[in-house]
Amino acid sequence: MTPREPDHRPQRRAVDPKTGRLYRIVRAFKAPPQAVRKARLDNVALVPASLLPYKAQYQAIANRQVPGTTLLVLPEGDSLPRQTLERVATRMRTKGQLVRTMLGSKFREGPR
Repeated sequence: MTPREPDHRPQRRAVDPKTGRLYRIVRAFKAPPQAVRKARLDNVALVPASLLPYKAQYQAIANRQVPGTTLLVLPEGDSLPRQTLERVATRMRTKGQLVRTMLGSKFREGPR
């Protein structure tokens, strides 16, 4: 086997002498390509899957925001996904992120 070929043989895992348990094998990740490292996201939108047909509408709203803003579209009612997204918004704001929240019912009123 040459040095450039990856080694696909199973590795023997070391055993902890005290417990007899196997150690984990941790492999290092390679650095991402340079194009990915230099990419910068303008805005991010977190949207419930039920609103995917309205992508053009919320994408237009997200694109009008200040770069770096996160748009969170909240589902109707007092559901667990809504509570989770509200907690995400709160945590992002405490870390200094720009966050805009909207109700999902706003998109269902207009045309697709």
